[in-house]
Amino acid sequence: MSVLQYFRPSALLPSSMLVSAAACCALMGPNLAAGAEATVNEKFADAEPAIQMLRDEAGKDRRDVVKRSMLLTESESKMFWPLYDEYRADMSKLGDRRVKLITDFAANKDGMSQDEAARLTQEAFDIDKEKIKVREEYVKKMTKVLSSRTVARFFHIDSKLDAIVNAQLAANIPLIH
Repeated sequence: MSVLQYFRPSALLPSSMLVSAAACCALMGPNLAAGAEATVNEKFADAEPAIQMLRDEAGKDRRDVVKRSMLLTESESKMFWPLYDEYRADMSKLGDRRVKLITDFAANKDGMSQDEAARLTQEAFDIDKEKIKVREEYVKKMTKVLSSRTVARFFHIDSKLDAIVNAQLAANIPLIH
């Protein structure tokens, strides 16, 4: 199943806004933090099981895309995949924050206060800053055991996958009123 298929409307979720949130969740990877705080706004709590199912499936799809695209040798694979799994776990935590941000936005889009708009904007910036920190950390970790070209290839692939998510989110999330 293609990564892009997660952006088609699903019978599992009642509104296009929830589909957008689910699409974000799906491509951010599975929620690995047991006992973590809610990853969706309470108004969308009934959609959380469907979102989690999509995330689990898309995490597998993302891994398959990376596997097909990386062209790793057997020895490179032994070093790469444990680091990849750590990286995706760290990015998943940021994905949880992004899902919460999107569902908070969706819950308040028609009557968002100035304070809420400022809070959501700052949270979006904070998530982006943290993503850069995580990527920089993993470039350092990966280049200790893999060639710089291999690491660059991975982050190029990862950026392309994130670009798909961002383009679909931009197309599906309405502007605030």
